[in-house]
Formats: sequence, C-alpha cells, structure tokens
Amino acid sequence: MSRRGVSIDLVLILVGAAVFALGLPSNIIKRLWLSVPLLALLAGVLLGPEGLGVVKPDRLHDEHKVLEELARVTLAVSLVGVGLQITRADLRLIWKRAASLLTIAMVGMWLLTSLGAWLVLGLEPWLALLLGAILTPTDPVVASALVTGRLAEGNLPRWLRRSLQVEAGANDGLALVFVLVPALVLTLPGDDAGTIAGEAIGQVVLALIVGAAIGASAAKVVDLAEDHQATSGGFFLVSALALALLTLGAVHALGGTGILGAFVAGLLFSLMLEERYAQQLEETQDGLQQLLVVPVFLLFGSMLPWDGWVELGWTGLAFAAWALIIRRPAAAALALAPTDTPRRGVAFLSWYGPIGVAAIYYTLFVERYALEEFDRLFAASTLAIAVSVLVFSLSATPGVRRYGGRSPWTTLRHPLTDGIDKAP
Repeated sequence: MSRRGVSIDLVLILVGAAVFALGLPSNIIKRLWLSVPLLALLAGVLLGPEGLGVVKPDRLHDEHKVLEELARVTLAVSLVGVGLQITRADLRLIWKRAASLLTIAMVGMWLLTSLGAWLVLGLEPWLALLLGAILTPTDPVVASALVTGRLAEGNLPRWLRRSLQVEAGANDGLALVFVLVPALVLTLPGDDAGTIAGEAIGQVVLALIVGAAIGASAAKVVDLAEDHQATSGGFFLVSALALALLTLGAVHALGGTGILGAFVAGLLFSLMLEERYAQQLEETQDGLQQLLVVPVFLLFGSMLPWDGWVELGWTGLAFAAWALIIRRPAAAALALAPTDTPRRGVAFLSWYGPIGVAAIYYTLFVERYALEEFDRLFAASTLAIAVSVLVFSLSATPGVRRYGGRSPWTTLRHPLTDGIDKAP
C-alpha cells in the first residue's frame, strides 16, 4: 500500500476514533470543565508534527485550503442547526437584544480588537482592522456547545441561550463585510472605497435573499411531502446537512456569503415548519455538528504555528488576552444597556463570546489576498483562537452552574425545573 493510502486510512481511523471517544461522553466532559473542541484541539497538538507526528498536514495537497473548506462546511451545518432551533416565540422575546448584539456589540468588538492589534502588535491600521474583523464573530460551534445539553437547559433560561445562538448565527456571515473591506483596501488601494463597500454589502444582501428563498422553499416541500405521507423518518437524519450544503453551494456560486445564507435558510425553514418537527431536527443536527467539529479542531491543532507564536513573543499573548478581556465585555455591556436584560444576563452575555471555527475560516479565507504580513496575522489569529477555546472551555461549566444558582464545584445530577425558562 502506498504511503498516501496509509496516510488517508490513518486519518479516517483517527477521525472516527476521536468522534467516538469525544462524542459519547460529551455530558461527562462538560462536567469536568472541558469541551469537545478543546479536547479535539489538544489531540491535534499531541498527534501533530510537534507531538507524536502521526498527523502530518503538510502531506495534504493544500492543508490550509482543506481546513478552510472543512471549517466552511462545519459553520454552515452549525448555522442551519442554530436556525432550526429558533421559533417565532424566541424571536419575539429576544429581537431587541439580538439586534443590539448584532449592531452595537459587533461593531464595538471589531473596533476594540483592531485597536489592540494596532497598539499591542503594532500592525498598520488597515491590517489591524482586518485582524479585528477576523476575530469579531462569536463562534456558533463553541457557543452551541455552551448553551445546549442538560447542563445548559437546566441552568440557563431559554431567552439567554437563544440570544447567544442568534447572535453567533448571524454575525458569522455579517463579519464578511468587516473582513472584505480592509482586505480589498490592502490589495486594491486604487479602487474607490464606495465600490469596495458596495461589493461586500452586496454579498450579504444576496445571502439574505437566496438563503431565505431556499429555507422557505424547503419548508414548503417538506410540508407537502408530509401531507402526502411521502417522507420516512430517516429523512430528518440528513435534512439539516442537505439544507446546509444546498444553501452553502448556491449562495457561494451566485457570489454571496454562504455562511450567512445557511443561517437564514435554517431560520426560515424552522419558522415555516410546524413545531412537531423541531425536536427531530435539533437532535439530528447536534449529531452532525459533533461529527464535523472534531476533525476541524483536530486538524487545526496539528497546524498551529508554534514558530510564529515564538516570534510574536509576549505581545502575542498580550493581544490574545486583549481579545478575550477587552473585545467582548465592554462592547456587549454597552449594547445590552438599553435593553431589559437582567444584570446576571448582561454579565453572562458580556463574557461568553467565544472565538472559534468562524475565526479559523476567515483567517484562511484572507490568505487568497496574498498579504505580505499574512504569516504574522495567521500567528496572532490562531493564538487568540487557541487561547479562547481553552479559556471558554474551562469557564463555561462553572459559569453556567453559577448562573443557575448552583455551586460551580458540584456536578449536575438532575435537570432543574422548566420554571427558569421565563422572560426577564
């Protein structure tokens, strides 16, 4: 057997084993103040070139492109899943809060992160704005791990969980505008600024229109099939994946941002279907997300630029700390001030804004612009992502328990009553 064949077989074995090993005990992992993304990342480090040398990304034709596409598909599936969980009642309850997080908080996180890149890393302004944009989106994959499952449902009110999910779902696609503008300015300095901004906004508008059309059409087709009893129960095992891939491909082919389109499609699909489908769709989507999250963070962990981190030195760690401590709390607290969010909710939402798969995708997305300082940008971004996954994995479980009035040191034995799921 060829070396290439052995390599592919080994990758399949490792991914399959990792999904089993990390997926089956996911509730136990959360109780231990850990997370599946963190353990997958650590496994990638252990098995990667700097560890045991079992996983060797450089054997892939283009390891960065492979990870970018894997992250893109994972985001699409995750965002469809988030959209499928949102109901009309959720939107009526949280729309003001979500709107504030998607406008004031998002712009604030972009500018504050960019300020840190300029002050701490010494990047020139447009490159600092680009790095800030890459790290702006709240990651739906890590956020979903935080607000789903027995632990979250037993301790966090529904409005809080849905607020974080809607924000994470929508701002991943909206972040493309913040990424494209500085990237295009850096590579096309002679172009008109209005043309650059128009191109970025046009991609977002196209995603909204096409995503909504696909989601609404898919819901109509499913309803029609159910009315004629043409659908088997097994359809729901693939529906979320099918919707994600269909929307991702269609929107991207038309020149839009497929990530935002996937979230909109999932949301419209959910809003137009009867709620009897919701539980089936949510359960199958959770399984698909587990399947995709593990290989993303496994490959990411094996590709961490250790030499680049060393070159950054203390400024890299200082910037990562800035991205965690300054980026989210100040912007989210300001955005939530005019809403009716209770003080505990403001504190929770101001801290829990993880950086993860979305930032991995955008980091690799901008490589196509052939920036002179891409290696430094890549090192700073990946360090912030790794630190974020570590910090939020370790702080999620105690934070969720504390919100529910439980000691962070105890394990969850039984879910709390549904009485906590009330509007503030």
